[in-house]
Amino acid sequence: MHHRFQESVSQNSEGLMAQFIFPHLKKLLTCTDGSLSSQGAVNAGVELGRLTGAKVYLLQVLIPPPSYEVQDPEVYRISADLKILSTQEKALLQQLEEYKSTVADTGIDLEARVHISTSAYHGILEEADAVHPEWIIIGRKGWTGLKRLLLGSATARVIGHSPYHILVVPRDAVMSFRKILIAHDGSMYAEAAWRETIPLAEVAKSDVVAVSVARDERREMDCRLVLQHLEASAERHGISLQTILLKGQPFEQIIKTAQDERVDLIVMGSHGRTGISRLLLGSAAERVIGTAQCPVLVAKLPEGKTFRK
Repeated sequence: MHHRFQESVSQNSEGLMAQFIFPHLKKLLTCTDGSLSSQGAVNAGVELGRLTGAKVYLLQVLIPPPSYEVQDPEVYRISADLKILSTQEKALLQQLEEYKSTVADTGIDLEARVHISTSAYHGILEEADAVHPEWIIIGRKGWTGLKRLLLGSATARVIGHSPYHILVVPRDAVMSFRKILIAHDGSMYAEAAWRETIPLAEVAKSDVVAVSVARDERREMDCRLVLQHLEASAERHGISLQTILLKGQPFEQIIKTAQDERVDLIVMGSHGRTGISRLLLGSAAERVIGTAQCPVLVAKLPEGKTFRK
């Protein structure tokens, strides 16, 4: 895994993009479970750290076996188990520190962390509450991860319960801002996604494709008004914007447009902390996350805040 990581950093760093200064990106929490499916997240976190100068926290959650969660009367057994856990923690931290030495010559500010928790998503959320990152970067189980995503993976649960923006990165995806797709349904959650897109597009001089999908004819006028709002906003910010009104199932149209336009990043809103059961019952965002071939940034509405278009 170390070798694959080094190759990817080298390839991404050879003039792919100039360094950007995104003032709103100061801390990035990048999550790995040591598997190949989290490789895209690790690579994206390092590349974003190189491009933006943000501090990168590289996190792996260590989940103790079930025996740690019960009151064991045998003190010796508990002591032995704790020693094993401590050894595992040190070994994981040493592996993560190898990443730091790999990217040392790139100037990336990287800090390795191991968090002991009863589940991966709890550990990520607990660490996020300690770090307060602008983005959490997390991987996805391959191109066809929708079924696994909807069954309660760590990625899905982090999306459902985190107040921070989540960047979901497929294993082989490359981080770039050359062309961004923003999906807007007229909600304040979608507006939060647009507000997160603005500084990215301004600094990176991205071409932005804005789509609004009408499920039926009654929604067409609403979608047209949404796109007009985005055109006016993009003009104020000097952003190159192409707007597209689509008809049909939102996630199907978004994915098709992303592929046709060859976008590097999709930005979507999320309906906040609605709970895992409600969040994952078929929203367009979750289906796009599960099938997109490029990274997807899930923007969260700041708590207690609403947006007016």
